[in-house]
Amino acid sequence: MGLRLIITAIMAGIAWFAQEKSVSIAQFNAAYASIPLSVILLAMVFDYGLDTGKLYNRMLGRGKNPLSKLAFAIGSVTVFFLLFTWLVAGTVTLNLSLLQPENIVAAGIVALVVLIPNTGTSEWLLWLWIATQIATGGSYLVILPAAIGGVLI
Repeated sequence: MGLRLIITAIMAGIAWFAQEKSVSIAQFNAAYASIPLSVILLAMVFDYGLDTGKLYNRMLGRGKNPLSKLAFAIGSVTVFFLLFTWLVAGTVTLNLSLLQPENIVAAGIVALVVLIPNTGTSEWLLWLWIATQIATGGSYLVILPAAIGGVLI
């Protein structure tokens, strides 16, 4: 129950932020489509690790307090959100006001999908990436992030 409330609060926060910053669907599509394929695959691996419990059990061990596991999951996703924002925006900053709002929303959606239970064995992040590539005509297709030497194809 606690995780569902936290996920709902995060969804509300993302929706509120997108509304306040007037992020359009076209802006979101461009931001999500600009996420390198390798980063989407990394997010899927991370999601699989969280959902199958292997990451929880490795870090905290079996039989630990459920609140500790919840705190670990939220902390992991927060770190992942910051890493993902850096890979999407191409800059390292903790001042989110310096980043484009659509990049923050796209990174938030990915972090949210990673946090939601039972998504680790599905490919929702990849399918959304493919859909945004189709919607944008492949204009933002990138395989490796710029931080690692990737370029637009």
